[in-house]
Amino acid sequence: MKRLSEFVSLLSPREVIRFQDVPVSGVACCPEELRNGALYCVIDEFLEYGHWVEGLNLLTSFRSEDASDPLSEILPERGGALVLERPIPDITLPQIIVPDARKAMAYAAKYFFDTPDKDINIIGVTGTNGKTTTTHLINQMLTACGEPSAALGTLGLYTGHKKYADTVYTTSLSPTLFGTLGELRDMDISTLSMEISSHALKLDRVSGLDTDVAVFTNLSRDHLDFHGTMADYRAAKMSLFTGLKSDATAVINSDDEMGKEMMSLCPCPVIDYGCTPGASLRADQILCSSRGTNFRVSYQDTTLDISTPLVGNFNVYNVLAAMAACLALGADTEQIRTACHTLNGVSGRVETVTLPGNRVGIVDYAHTPDSLEKILQTLRATGSERIITVFGCGGDRDRGKRPLMGKIASDLSDLCVVTSDNPRREDPDAIIDDILTGMPEHGVIVEPDRRKAIGKAFSMSRTGDVILVAGKGHEPYQIIGDKTFPFDDREELRCLNKQ
Repeated sequence: MKRLSEFVSLLSPREVIRFQDVPVSGVACCPEELRNGALYCVIDEFLEYGHWVEGLNLLTSFRSEDASDPLSEILPERGGALVLERPIPDITLPQIIVPDARKAMAYAAKYFFDTPDKDINIIGVTGTNGKTTTTHLINQMLTACGEPSAALGTLGLYTGHKKYADTVYTTSLSPTLFGTLGELRDMDISTLSMEISSHALKLDRVSGLDTDVAVFTNLSRDHLDFHGTMADYRAAKMSLFTGLKSDATAVINSDDEMGKEMMSLCPCPVIDYGCTPGASLRADQILCSSRGTNFRVSYQDTTLDISTPLVGNFNVYNVLAAMAACLALGADTEQIRTACHTLNGVSGRVETVTLPGNRVGIVDYAHTPDSLEKILQTLRATGSERIITVFGCGGDRDRGKRPLMGKIASDLSDLCVVTSDNPRREDPDAIIDDILTGMPEHGVIVEPDRRKAIGKAFSMSRTGDVILVAGKGHEPYQIIGDKTFPFDDREELRCLNKQ
């Protein structure tokens, strides 16, 4: 059992109030995790959709069954010590006062779980689009190469090909993250590929994480509701790479403008990938069809002919990123080439649902202008008769991207049905109005009810058409107001087979 004095030495606080060398049973930052002996970190977090939650307010809102109990009486019964940036008066618990409670929490969690990242190769994947797919492709490739591998991110925690646990965030809060790494170490997992979001980087959720390979996919507009500006968004992504250790490897998309800039700023070796001349790992002779993609890869003195069931040019980039990450860890090129034959797409990413009358439904997570444009271009390149796009935009999120997505959908689709995504606390009609400002005045169907919108798209379709339902992908729910309702785009399309 670790004791508080160890954490005081680790964190070098500005001040320690009411010190007692109590045993520490865990590291936490959510009131429901507060328990006897916990080192509780009082942090401000972006824990709710579109809203900051101040750590002190979160803590003071916690009450026992008797809501009248003051905090000064509840905390001594529940916690072991507090880590915070400002003292709380009238609390008898030890208080460790630090300059940055989020960073302190990350380092405390790493120490509590005995530095699990030193025993696991950590591959961190960041970028606007492609994080989830690339993370899972790395896991699939390494598993095929015989490596005990895992993947962590939006879809949950996977060990090999099996789902092990669900996740709440794309990148977990640091106590959960290091706890998960401790579990994986105990399972003898040698490599973890994980999504690292811009939120996690900005909020120091991965502070102290010993990243062996960092992968950059691309950068386009997203999350400006949180970052405010593209400059801040870029800076968050960049911080993962400028903070790498000298013996790490950066894997960077050199066809992306930010990727080109990033390459010169990395303090470690770089493997750049792309589809243009000059890339260290380069794809060319790309042939896409609705059944998969073939291309040639050149790396150093090796040429590989790749055949994969994954569809679309954007998946060529995802495969290249995954290959480069595996090569950075010394994987065999021939084993990687063989693994590409059996790669599986991830849930809700270009996921196909067969429909009656020789129609095809496609469900995709595309929720940014760039990702929507790419999926529509991919579907257009497969020779579909017509493309009918059903989409909306999330509430409590960046409003500026809504007309951009409207224009892209109308330019690249034959028919559009504009509907609700996850409106959250916003008026669904107001979100739709924002989208419509980027679309022509005529020829667009508006149906706020997402179920009815999918039905209307099907009723307008004919033989050979593709119905793209974009924005929610794998999500089995819809958030309206403060409530979450069961809703799955894939199931809605499957229901059309029963009509």
